[in-house]
Amino acid sequence: MQALTRAKPLPVYVQISELLARQIRAGHWREGERLPTEADLAGSMAVAVGTLRKALAVLEAEGVLERIQGSGTYVRGGLQAGTSTGQRSGASIYEFFRLELKDAPGLPTAQILSVAKMDRPPEVPVLGASAHPGAWRVRRLRLLDDTPVALEEIWFDARRVHKLQPAQLGDSMYLYYKTVCNLWVSRVEDRIYAAAVPPWTVPPFGVPVGRMAGFIERSSWTATNELAEFSKTWFDPQNCRYSSRSAS
Repeated sequence: MQALTRAKPLPVYVQISELLARQIRAGHWREGERLPTEADLAGSMAVAVGTLRKALAVLEAEGVLERIQGSGTYVRGGLQAGTSTGQRSGASIYEFFRLELKDAPGLPTAQILSVAKMDRPPEVPVLGASAHPGAWRVRRLRLLDDTPVALEEIWFDARRVHKLQPAQLGDSMYLYYKTVCNLWVSRVEDRIYAAAVPPWTVPPFGVPVGRMAGFIERSSWTATNELAEFSKTWFDPQNCRYSSRSAS
C-alpha cells in the first residue's frame, strides 16, 4: 500500500471557523439567524468553549457574524446560501472548495501521496507569468470529516519553491501558496465531467482503478491572470457532491 503523509492540520480554532463558514454558505444558518449558544455549539463540535470563541472572533472580524452582548451570535450575511463571495471576498481558506458531503459541507483535510518535481507534461498548461518546463506535482487523498472523498493531482510552477517535502504541505494548498509563495488565488475555472480513476489511487478511496468517477479539471488564477495552479480531481459521487452557489 502506498504510504500516506498527513498534511499539516490547521489550528483547531481555524478549522472550526472554516467549518462554520462552510455551513453558513451551505444554508445551515441564514442571514439574521441566531446561532446556538456557545456551550451548545462547542459541545456539538467537541471543542472547548474557549476554542469556539476564538473561531467566532475570526468570523466576526471578517464580517460574517455579529455578536450582540446579552443576545447571542447572528449571521450577518456574505457567506449564506445563494452567495459565492461577500464581505470576506475570498478570505476563507476554502472559498473555492466545492466538494461537500451529502448531508453536510464537512471540513476538508488531506493526506499526501507523493510530491515530485518534473518537466511539465503537454496536458498541463503553462504555469506562472512565463513558460518554464519545471513544475511541482502533488498527489493527495482528500477527506471531508475524515471520510475519503477524492483524489487530487495538483501542478504549480517549480520556480515558486526550490525544495518541497510532503511534511511541509498543509490541508490547504491555497494557504500554502499565500504564506510560502506569496501567491493569491482570486478566481477559478472548473470543468466537470466523468473520468476513469488513475492507477495511483489508494484503497481508502472507494472507487477502484479504471472505474468512472466524478472529475473536475481546475485552473486557478491570480488577480493578474497568472495561472497559479492546474489540478485534476476524481471524486466519489457515492460519498460527496460538487456544489457551487452564486448570487441571484
